[in-house]
Amino acid sequence: MLYPKSNKYRDVYNLNGLWKFKTTNESYCGAAEDGWQLMPVPASYNEIVVDKAIRDHVGKVVYEREFSIPVRKELTYRLRIGATSHKCEIYLNGKKIGVGINGFFPIDLPLDDLQETNRLSVVIDNRLTFQTLPVGKIVDGKQVINHDFYNFTGIHRDVLIYALPEKHIDDIRIKTVVGNDYERVCVELDTNCEHAHFTVFDKDKKIVVETDSSDFRIPTPELWCPENPYLYTLRVETETDLYEERFGVRKISWNEKSLFLNDKPIYLKGCCMHEDFFISGKGNNSAVNVRNFELLKWCNANSTRTSHYPYSEEIMSLADEYGIMVIDEVPAVGMNWWGQNFSPETINEKTCELHKELIKQLIERDKNHPSVIVLSVANEAGTHEAEARTYFEEVTSFARSVTDLPLTIVEFSTADDSKIGDLIDILAINRYYGWYYDHGDISVIKDCMRTELMKWHEKYNKPIMVAEFGADTIEGLHALPSESFSEEFQKEYLEENCKAFDEFDFFIGEHVWNLADFKTKQGLTRIRGNRKGVFTKDRQPKLAAYYLKDRWGKK
Repeated sequence: MLYPKSNKYRDVYNLNGLWKFKTTNESYCGAAEDGWQLMPVPASYNEIVVDKAIRDHVGKVVYEREFSIPVRKELTYRLRIGATSHKCEIYLNGKKIGVGINGFFPIDLPLDDLQETNRLSVVIDNRLTFQTLPVGKIVDGKQVINHDFYNFTGIHRDVLIYALPEKHIDDIRIKTVVGNDYERVCVELDTNCEHAHFTVFDKDKKIVVETDSSDFRIPTPELWCPENPYLYTLRVETETDLYEERFGVRKISWNEKSLFLNDKPIYLKGCCMHEDFFISGKGNNSAVNVRNFELLKWCNANSTRTSHYPYSEEIMSLADEYGIMVIDEVPAVGMNWWGQNFSPETINEKTCELHKELIKQLIERDKNHPSVIVLSVANEAGTHEAEARTYFEEVTSFARSVTDLPLTIVEFSTADDSKIGDLIDILAINRYYGWYYDHGDISVIKDCMRTELMKWHEKYNKPIMVAEFGADTIEGLHALPSESFSEEFQKEYLEENCKAFDEFDFFIGEHVWNLADFKTKQGLTRIRGNRKGVFTKDRQPKLAAYYLKDRWGKK
């Protein structure tokens, strides 16, 4: 699953910009209609419109635009949409050419009937059910969700048309092997070309390897790590095609107490994030992406989790560049709080098949990113249910068949209740003592967290991290002594949790919820969204950010 790039053999055309937009009914099939308004791509329409009925629309919407490109007969043309939320149907000149099955993965389709002027229609369905990921349900025509982020809708990532030669490189898989006395690079190609030539460049664009073999060594390579996120460039060239892919040389391993990068134990320190910003919503925004990584580095963070869905490919590349390790998560969220979560009528075998397909697509998309160190197959699922055991046995078994990354399932269940702890490699829990439990009482946090961590480790004897902890905070609200929602409370809240973390040698990381405030569905405890960010939504620091900067700088 190669990202489209332009070179002497390949062409790329960008269709981002202003499209036509409208809500539509179930029967729309790419036919020309009236009643359009302008809509930017990429962006979420919910943050653009001023009509509540459109903002809160449940069902289908359509995006449409015309385009013309120079067509060369010797090239094959394809359409690539980075992501739409959620399912979609795609029409070219009124003819259906394909579908998208999820809101966070690329859609890549052949364009076999290009004309001088073309009409591209993308019909998006934002409804979530028990057979989608995230999980949701429709009640009386309204969308019900149990995940705590807004159900943004739109074309959220780049729309590209790209052209390939008839004999071309479809995919490149780069595997680095780090041993005691050697480092190897193994390259696997999907191609209809007969011969390939491989060249590796260092960061200064100097050639370090040139060979016709797909299995080679890099002499004394720089190993990728947060302190030195060194990236090489692999050029694969055939008689008719060329593609360049950046990669890092690194090794991931683990035992019952630690997670290792290049055989050195690592402590994960950072914040979870959301793709969410003013006006653009979940639309990919390069300025916001870079600002987020600048803030992570300013805080002395070294990691993040793609909570609760795969982030854009640009974000993954920035993680490689900035040296931010990533727990890569599929969009398996909302699989709890429904009463009986796993059953033939709710989360069932059809859901499981989609779950496995999305794991496969995530690995195919992100396989060459050295920043990806752990695969998370779900967040806060109902793992206390007996049926969840069968479901996640199938999911984790499939995941192990497509990746050698360590697996985690981010838990809300307790150690006593969870049925799946033995299926994964890294224990990760979300806990909010002193916030959702014993609200405002900081004194309970340290003992409760200490007890919980000990139970998990005693039961499973595996490395453990806290994947979420935090407290909602209104910027500029101060209180002495501290009280909930004040900046002082958030700082003290994080401090008390960290006191417990520092007691255990099997504890491998802390991810604060959240980097920045973000939009949620409306609720009595959600004043313009979730305010647990240590930065405001416009990415300015709260008091807690300075505490984390100091702590992580010493950690």
